[in-house]
Amino acid sequence: MTEPQNTEGRTSLRVERLIPASIDDVFAAWIDPRIMARWLSPTGHAEVEADVRVGGRLNVVMVGEDIRIKHTGEYLIVEPPRRLSFTWISPYTGSDASIVTVSLRPQDLGTYLVLEHERLPQETVGSHEGGWGSIIERLAEVLAAGTPTSNLTTKPPEGGP
Repeated sequence: MTEPQNTEGRTSLRVERLIPASIDDVFAAWIDPRIMARWLSPTGHAEVEADVRVGGRLNVVMVGEDIRIKHTGEYLIVEPPRRLSFTWISPYTGSDASIVTVSLRPQDLGTYLVLEHERLPQETVGSHEGGWGSIIERLAEVLAAGTPTSNLTTKPPEGGP
């Protein structure tokens, strides 16, 4: 996980983490809405719709105590099992789309994940860095708990969910 850094003047962030799971399982967790719902929010859970293909839509509602935060996006790059990129728009990213890119590479002890979030408003970089750090930690916990991703394919479903 990244340590807090001075975000003054920055419009992007980078979170890196070794996930103790196979690259196929980590990628599957990024494309299956049922699994994404368990970890794609810093707290609580998420409601997720994902049409994982270039041009497909992503809708995420982060649900916590007395709060619902809607995020929308469009998939820009889908390269199983190594890379995903999508736009990300929420009340905290301004009216222009920011871009999230997730890169994966196998390592001896699992999968090395790098998440980059670009084109953020300067004043939100720090909060997004903390949010993504928590989200990636939750992803690792879900995979460590034995989420059955082995029956999933790393290939996005045809025609969406």
